[in-house]
Parts: sequence; structure tokens; C-alpha cells
Amino acid sequence: MSETMLAGTFGGVGILKIVERPIPQIPADDWVLIKNEGCGVCGSDLHILADPPGFEATLGAVLGHEFLGHIVEVGAAVKDFKVGDRVAVNPNMTCGICRYCKVGLPNHCENWTTLGLHKDGGFASHTVAPQGYLHRVSEAVAFETAVWIEPLSCVVNGTDKVAIQPGQTAVVIGAGPIGMLHGMMFKAAGARVIISDLAPVRLEAARQVGMDIVVNGKEQNLWEVVMDITNGMGAEVVADTVGNQFGTAVKLAARGGKIALFGMIEHATPAVKQHDITRNELTVVGVFVSPYTFPRAIQILESGIIDPSPLNTLTLPVAEMQRGIDAARAGEAVKVVISAN
Repeated sequence: MSETMLAGTFGGVGILKIVERPIPQIPADDWVLIKNEGCGVCGSDLHILADPPGFEATLGAVLGHEFLGHIVEVGAAVKDFKVGDRVAVNPNMTCGICRYCKVGLPNHCENWTTLGLHKDGGFASHTVAPQGYLHRVSEAVAFETAVWIEPLSCVVNGTDKVAIQPGQTAVVIGAGPIGMLHGMMFKAAGARVIISDLAPVRLEAARQVGMDIVVNGKEQNLWEVVMDITNGMGAEVVADTVGNQFGTAVKLAARGGKIALFGMIEHATPAVKQHDITRNELTVVGVFVSPYTFPRAIQILESGIIDPSPLNTLTLPVAEMQRGIDAARAGEAVKVVISAN
């Protein structure tokens, strides 16, 4: 095995730096070394590499938190996993002792550390991770599908909160990877899904994976489409997966409806009319990463209930990662995957 690897790292504000790094060594007895299959590019990676940045990361850290692979070395205290196991990694490492961890909200841990943001992540051939954050993945699930485990675990958090029912109508604002996962989960629950975006590549992908109504926001008025389809009532569920569409979501929601705010753009300040939330008795939920939902995300993908792999628009090696970042930012790709092979 080569002693070095190429890695995509945070090189400073707006800078992705591809560097040669030593293969990491296990830092503690309860950690393992993973030979990665690859890692998905997340919207948060784009925010980290934006100028100004919309998400924090440690200077020099290997980015990428949507990764999986096979264990090639285990620490002396690792008992639940062995060399050869295929695992996905929950990248959000929590302290277990703060106020939020103790009340069952680990995704709000006051002391958490994330692989791919604060510590080295998956945009490289190898990554180290503690055994407590590993989840076995069936070899029968193709990598192109399994690479969606981490983002799906976050989406499951949101779809749980809105609890959509068969026959209801859901509007998804944004047909990026997270928006598409929302749409797939809503359809799997028996809902009618309206999804909107501006990028032609994403709109076409939404049609190909079976979204019921696909709206081009440049050419159509989303509010008019929703009201026409729902006979003026609005949608029982609206998901903003962009991060600045709260005001639009309020207008699209039916009375008694639910709004899931998943997208995060720190600098966005959309205008929201509180009167409409109160008068229409809307339920608004924020959704932040994944509390204990990794196992269910794996079960969903292993079962084949949904398969997001057709959304993998571009697969590139680490050396060409910048091209993938640029394509994702320009809306020329739905999902960009960085292969470690």
C-alpha cells in the first residue's frame, strides 16, 4: 500500500487545496482505519468553500463527510468491528455529557466535532474514525446508492417531523440532492410531490426519478401551480431545501400545514409574515443533521424503497474535485461523487 494519498482539503476562504498526505494512522485504541470507496459532495462543502464562507471548517482539514468504505485496520480496543467490514460513518462525533446530549439531542451537542469539517474526512483514499460512529452496510448495496446514507439520515430526521400521509400534497423547493431525497421519501409515503428548481439539469433529473409535478421557477409561477393542483388549498407539507425560501413556503402551505426548513444559508434573511403562520396554524420545524437516524437510512437503501443513484451526475477522482465543486455550484449537476479508487 502506498504511504501517501491525495486529499481534498480546506485551504482557506474559497480555496479547495488538493494535497499529498500520509495515509493516516489510528489515533486511539477504539478507532479504525477505513479504505474509502468514495464520498459525496454536500451543499455544506460548497458553503465551506464559499467566499464569504457559510459554514465553518478547520484550516487544512480533509473535507467530505458523506463517505463509506472497508475497514483495513482496527485499534486494540475495537470489539464490534473487524477488518473487511463495510461501514458508513456518522461524521458528527458528540461528547455525550453536555446538556443536549443528555436529553437525547446529540445533533445539538455543545462540544461536537465533525469528520470532514473539524477533523479529516472522506475526500481521500483513507480515513480514520471511532468505532462508536460506524454502521455496517450490506455488500449488496452498490456504492452509487450507499454513498447517499449520510444525507438520507439527515432527511429522515425532517420527514419524521412532518409525518406526511398518503394522498397528501408536498411541495419541495429545490431539486438538489437534499430536495430530491425529500421528494423520494414523500413519494414512498404515498404523497403527491411538486418539486421546483431553476437548473435544467436538476429539473430533468426530477422528471426521470418520477416526481409528480416538476416546476421551472424561471418559467412558471410556483404559487399558481400549487394552488391550481390543490384547488386553492395549498400543500399539506412544504420543504425548503434551499435555505432562503421561508416566506415562499408560508404562502404555499395549506391551513394546518407543516413547513420543514432544511436548507441553511447563514447570510439569507427572508421576509416572513408572522400573521400568516398564526392565522393559518402552520407548524414550522427546523431540521439539523441526524439524531439516531443512520440505521434507518441504511435500512431504507438496503430495502430498495428508494434508490437515489440515478441522481449521481458526476463521479470524479480527488485530483479533479474542483471541477465537481464548480459543477455543483453552477447547478450543472445534481449529485457529485468523489471516488477514492
